[in-house]
Amino acid sequence: QCKSGLERRLDFVPWAQVVFISGLHGSGLRELMRAVRRAHASTTTDLVASSLTRTLEQAVSAYQPPLVRGHMPKLRFAHPGGNAPPSIIIHGSRTAHLAPAYRKYLENFFRRRYKLVGTPVRIDFRDGENPFAGRKNVLTESQLRKRQRLIRHSRGKH
Repeated sequence: QCKSGLERRLDFVPWAQVVFISGLHGSGLRELMRAVRRAHASTTTDLVASSLTRTLEQAVSAYQPPLVRGHMPKLRFAHPGGNAPPSIIIHGSRTAHLAPAYRKYLENFFRRRYKLVGTPVRIDFRDGENPFAGRKNVLTESQLRKRQRLIRHSRGKH
């Protein structure tokens, strides 16, 4: 009952390990110190860019991201963004529209792969720049004729 109430109140930190201690008997302190050491080791883990990218590829091949407006988000590569807490930056296209469930899946995948316990894992997504943004596509004369021809023929088929 105590544990379920604690889990319900601390659902915003699912990565935190629950350790029960007794102030009266002093029991549980050894386990608490082990948990603190594990959390500190996880927080100060050095993440390597090539390994992060391979892990990202494994995560995407195991479970592809859901379509965004009919297009597949492409997650290209990952690199460390810092530690304490560990931060991972993922570059790709259409990352701003990734579903929250997929973001959580990636966080849990990285957490399991690198055995990060007792520490939050922050994942930032970066979209690439569109080199054609702001440019209007001007059709050539032959493209305009073909477009008009296609429009004329498509009207007659309905």
